[in-house]
Amino acid sequence: MDDIFKKLSDWIREQIESVTNDIVRLKTEELNATLWTREEVCNKMNLSPTTFDNYYRYDPTFPKELPAKRWKKAEVLAWLNGNY
Repeated sequence: MDDIFKKLSDWIREQIESVTNDIVRLKTEELNATLWTREEVCNKMNLSPTTFDNYYRYDPTFPKELPAKRWKKAEVLAWLNGNY
């Protein structure tokens, strides 16, 4: 009987880990696919667009600007976490 409970417990753990890993992967992909406009970056950083342009936009450590003046949300958040 103990063997059955052990197998059931292992199976439940595997299922939970699998579902959790899938959710994390999907959320990570979603985060990486999200792009922010200049205004959204400024709002997140609590800066005016002029201050952002003068001090952060061209800073070599700040995430690279993509075409259409967009930044990857994940990169901006990672930069903020590492610099503030």
